[in-house]
Parts: sequence; C-alpha cells; structure tokens
Amino acid sequence: MIHELLLGISGHPSPLLSSSGKAEDTNGLLQSVLSPAEKALLHTLTQDLGEKNKKIRTNASAISSSHPSTVCRAVPNAMVSTHLASFQRRILEVEKDILEQDASIVGAYNIVPLSSIVGAFDGWGRKLEWLWRLIQFIQAPGPKAYSRSGQPNNGPCTAAELMEHLRDSTHTGYPDIEQIALNLLKVAETAWLKQISTWVLYGRHPTAGTADFFITQESVNLNGLSSFNEYGIQYSLVPHFVTKATAQSILSIGKALNHIRERQDVLTNDSSKTSAQDLAFLPTHLAHLSSLEFPLSPSSFSAAIGAIRLSLSQNALQKLLPMTKAMEILRLLKDFFLLDNGEFAIALITAADERLTSRTRPEVSKQNLASDLASMTVKEGEVSAVLARTWTALASLQSLDPTYDEVVDDQLDLASELIRLSIKSLNASSTPSRGPTDKLSMASFDDLLLPSSTVLSLRVPSPMDLFLTSSDVDTYSNIHAYLLAIRRAHLRLSKLFLLSVLRRDHPSPKPPTSLNHKDAFGALARIRGRADQRTKKMRPIWATISSAAFFLAEVGEYFQGEVVKSSWSTFQSWLLPSLASDMRSINASLMSSIGSGGRSYPSRPNSSRSSQGNAPHSPHDPETLTQAHKAYLAALEKELLLGNSNFTTLLRRFMTSIDHLSALMQRLNLTQQRLDSETGTDVPNAASNFAAEEQRLMEDLGTSRQKVAGGVQELIDALRAIDATRIGGRPHNGKNATMEHDGFVPWAGGGVDCLLLKFDYGNTEKLAMQQSEDG
Repeated sequence: MIHELLLGISGHPSPLLSSSGKAEDTNGLLQSVLSPAEKALLHTLTQDLGEKNKKIRTNASAISSSHPSTVCRAVPNAMVSTHLASFQRRILEVEKDILEQDASIVGAYNIVPLSSIVGAFDGWGRKLEWLWRLIQFIQAPGPKAYSRSGQPNNGPCTAAELMEHLRDSTHTGYPDIEQIALNLLKVAETAWLKQISTWVLYGRHPTAGTADFFITQESVNLNGLSSFNEYGIQYSLVPHFVTKATAQSILSIGKALNHIRERQDVLTNDSSKTSAQDLAFLPTHLAHLSSLEFPLSPSSFSAAIGAIRLSLSQNALQKLLPMTKAMEILRLLKDFFLLDNGEFAIALITAADERLTSRTRPEVSKQNLASDLASMTVKEGEVSAVLARTWTALASLQSLDPTYDEVVDDQLDLASELIRLSIKSLNASSTPSRGPTDKLSMASFDDLLLPSSTVLSLRVPSPMDLFLTSSDVDTYSNIHAYLLAIRRAHLRLSKLFLLSVLRRDHPSPKPPTSLNHKDAFGALARIRGRADQRTKKMRPIWATISSAAFFLAEVGEYFQGEVVKSSWSTFQSWLLPSLASDMRSINASLMSSIGSGGRSYPSRPNSSRSSQGNAPHSPHDPETLTQAHKAYLAALEKELLLGNSNFTTLLRRFMTSIDHLSALMQRLNLTQQRLDSETGTDVPNAASNFAAEEQRLMEDLGTSRQKVAGGVQELIDALRAIDATRIGGRPHNGKNATMEHDGFVPWAGGGVDCLLLKFDYGNTEKLAMQQSEDG
C-alpha cells in the first residue's frame, strides 16, 4: 500500500489508487475500508500531488517540442529538470525514512500514518498547483493576457507575456513560490538574452524562435532586380522592462552590424582587416551583457545597450556613416522634398502642366476642363518623363546662372540619381512592425500635380538607411505633396492675371470695316457696352481671386519661411558640432595624403566651424541621429498643421475649388475671344452659340467664386480655432519639450497668430461686394 502510494505520487499509474474507473472492484473495496479522513488524505496525495506531477510532466514535454517561442520552451524544461526533480528527490527521501523507520514518519508497531506522509510533502501541493497554472498560461494565455499595445492576445504565449507573468508571480506573498518564480524568470531572461546577444553582438537575426523575437525581418524587392532585408520593431513582443528608446537602440545596433558585415567595401577594400577590427570589440560588448544580473532591471539593461551602442559608434560607425554624408542626404531632402529649392517646385509644376497640355485633343470639349483632366489616365512612363524634364530645366537654369557652383551641380546629380516620381500604388500600406507612428491627415494632396496619385520617393543609399527609414521617406513624400499643392494653387491663381482680355478692354475695340460710318459707331458702342458689363460682372471674381492668392501666398510663406526654415536651422545647429569634428578628421586624413588624386569634400560654411562649443562634442551615432531626426519630422508635421484633419480637409476642398475656378476662367477667356471674333466678322456663324455659353460660364463662375470665397473664410476660421487651442496649451522650447534625444529639442513655433494678423479677409470681401453693387 505505501509503495503503491509513493509510485502514484511519482506520477506512475496505479490501479489501486486511480480514480479513472479501472479496477473498480479493488478501488471500491479500498474506499469501503477507509474512513472519511483517510479518504481526504489519500485524495490529497493522489490528486493534488500525483496527478498534478503527471500532468505537468506531460504538458511540459508537449510545450518543449512544439511551442514557437524558445523562451516558452526553456521554462517548462527548467520546471521538469529543476523543480519536479526536486519533488522526486523528496519522494525518495520519504521512502528512505520509511525504510529506515525514522520516528518522524513511522509510528509504533511500524505503522505509517497517512497524515505523516501528507506532512512530509507539506508545501508541495501549493508549488505543484502554481506550476500547473503556469503550464496552462503558456499553453493558452487567455483573455487576461494583453500585448504592449493594450490589445488582447489570444494566440500562443509570447516571451514578453511569460516574463511579465513570472515577475508578477514574485509578489504572491509565499516565499517558496517567489523562489520558484525567480528561478524560472532567470531561465526565461537568459534564453531571451541569448536571442538579443545574437542580434546585438553579431547583427544576425536568430534562426530559432524568430516569430517571438521583437526585431522583425522583411525582404523588400528593389525594382524587381535586387532585394534587401528591412528590419523593424514589433512592439507587442517587447518585454515591459525594455523601454522604447532601448528597443530602438537594439534595432540600430543590429542594423549597423549588418551593414558592417554585408557591405565591407564601404569601409575598406580589405574585408579581413575590417572583420578583425569588428571582432576586436566583441569581448568588450560581450562583457557588458555578461555583467547583467537577473532579474534584469530597466536601468542596467539600458545602460549595457547604451554602452555597446556608444562603443560601436565611436569606432566602426564613424567610418561607415560620416556626418558629412548624412548632412548631404538631409540637405537633399530639405531642398527637394521640403521645397527649399524653389526652382525645383516651379519646374516640376511646369513640366506636369506641359505634359497635360500635350495630351489634350485639338478640339476643345464643351465640358468643363476640370472634368477633362479628371478623366485622363496618366501612365508610369509619362510620370517619369515629367521628372526627367524637371531635371533638364533645372540643369539649364543652373548653366545660365553666373553664380554656378560645382557643389550645387553635384547635389543636382545626386538628386536625379536618388529621387523618383512614380504613380502611387493602390495596395501600398505600412507594415505594423515599424512601431506606433502618428498617422497624417486623411486628406490627400498627391493627386493634384497630375490626375493620378503620384508620390515623390527617395532611394535611400546603402549606409544611409542606418538612420533614414522608409517611414521617414513616406513622411517626406506627404509633406512634399502638401507644400507643392499650396505652391501649385498659388501659381494657378497668379497665372489667371495673365488673361488680360478678361481683366481689361485693351486695346480699344475697332468696329467692323464693312459698315458705314453711322453703323460703325453704333457697333462700337455696343462692343464697349458689352465690355463694361463684363468688367462689372468680373469685379467680384477678380476680388475673390486676389484674396485667395493673398491667402495662399501668406500661408506658403509661413510654412516655407518660418516653419521649414526654423525647424531645419534648429536641427542643423544640433548637427553642426558633430559635423565640425568630422570635418577635422577628414582634413587630417587629407593632410596626411597630400599628393593623392582623390576628390576632396566640398567645403562648408564657416558657421559650421565657429559654432562649435568650447567643450569637445562626441559625434552622434546613427541611433541618436535616427531619434533626433524622427523628433524633427514629428515637430515639422505638427507645425505644418498636417495633424489637424479639419484644416487639411478644408484646404484640400479649397484646392479643388481653385482648379475648377481656373478651368472656368480659361474656358471663359476662350469663349469671349471667339465671340468677339464672330462679332467683328461681317457674316456671323449661325450655328455657334457663344453668347449662351458665355452666360452659362458666368453663372458657373459665380457659384465657383462663392465656393472659393467661402473656402478662404473657412480656412481662416480653422486657423483661428487652432490658435485658440494653442494658447497656454504647449511649452515654447522649454524644459518640458523633447529632451531625450541627446540634447536635441525640436523647434516649436509660437502659433499662427502672426499669420492671422495678415488676414483681414472680411474687409476685402465687403469692399469687393460694394464695388460690385456700385458698379
């Protein structure tokens, strides 16, 4: 009986003690001779200990062989090899005490009470119950398991969830449970740290448990010819003790090591020498990870990752990603995507308009020109031709400029090589592994340049993707479309003033030559009367056009002259100390290699050298540059009002009304020219109906004018609402601003109050209406 009981506690099947229905006569006979107290003690030993021991072993073996997470496989293995093995040793100790007739468990006449056996396993029932619940948590997390984003996770248990559960279990109040939880937590964090070390030390994505690793790997095809791996972060798999900044540092370190390993020709032609230099720092980096104590604390783990990042940036990354090259790409983005180069915006808009004009039919349709443009289908080759024509126009303008500079020519060559204009793909979507980023406004401005949605993109060169991600390029593309739409709308309104026939009756009309003197004066009076009526009808339209052009000019000047310029100046001043130190190292290398025929770097302004502080400043590593650049872009989006859906939606509607008004004005100009030509001929065309068409166009223009005027007023009201919400609601470059990016504080404007002072639209509208009524 005692031997059978110990076998049952060890997890072996026993027909005498089993409650599964086998050996019913024997079990029923045993139950009939036991007292209720003995039945309860026997149930405690067989069910709370024996059955739990058996189920934990069986399910732990299943998890170890099938679970996708290496961390979740390591914990059940530790349960069996450590804690269940300790329970088995305890069973052998009890059996040894019984055989040796120890007085603590064997009573008089060699009787072994069930209560003594139960007392020998005191506390193990609670331990096995907790281990069984942990097995159930690993197999099915249940509705109480949440990811880092706050969404319920009904899939397999992840390493982050398991480590967080073990950390919570250390505070149950039972010392024995705390010790077991700490031991298993050490096992889980050790297995997780092995995955991290593979990425942080060697830059390799772990082959085992990849689905549970928070660094995601995605193969991206480049023009269908070559492919490269793009890495991101899946924040639902990041443990809670790892901060967001530390996770970004881990991603940056691994990406940098990938570049060092896969692109050795960037550093030097001798790949073996480079590899030896990289391996020289491996023991130092490994020592930082080996010095960590379990359980891992956020501060110590962040310090270790920061030390590895600093060591890597101070050695290999200074050669892989010099600050001069990073500044070259950033200046290119500022000039062509943020439209700091005004000639590029004008040339791009002009090339697009010329392409659309060349596609129009010789015969002019009776429908609106705006509807004609909307029905056109633009092909990919035509979009590429528009950008190619833009580069040609810029090159011709620079060749005529007396201040022509070779540095500017190199920048134009680099831009034509890296920048691409293409039709936006309908199934283009950002991957969720890139982290939680704030979406831009729902209003889209990428279909205003051409009838199809086009996007200006940048092919990020090899080492520059250490700090410039594809999501950053998408942000630049959205900002470019936004600013270009404002510039294009202002140009379209400005070109309407070139329609001199609509603005004034000059030169003086001449009567038909076939009429006599008296009839000629009558015809001339009718022509002048019609011109006066046209002028009176067009006064409110021209006033609205002037007001809309003034609004777009001031908004564009505010965005370009204050927001973009000030944001870039703040970001550049943060980068200049690193650039100065980098230039000193380049100058030193050039002085040591005098006589070489290599091409030197272009000189920078003196302000970059004079702005250096008294204290030496360490160069910014790619991870710090990445975080600062993201903060710079986020602040730029906010100051450009791209995050305000109300303003951008009204602005997009306003752009559409301007295109419609411009199309109607051009159509009216053509109709009046034909009507005047018909009036000046001796034989009018009976089949034409230009007078009725002119009347219809004037009615449509009145409706379109009201939409444009109302759009301006709505936009001004939206700006006033934005200014009201910003009053007292945000610090102005104070200590509460973003300070975590190595001292970089993005530029924060004081609001749009100065812009609103220029908009006295109500007086302009009243004056226009008064002139219309007085006329």
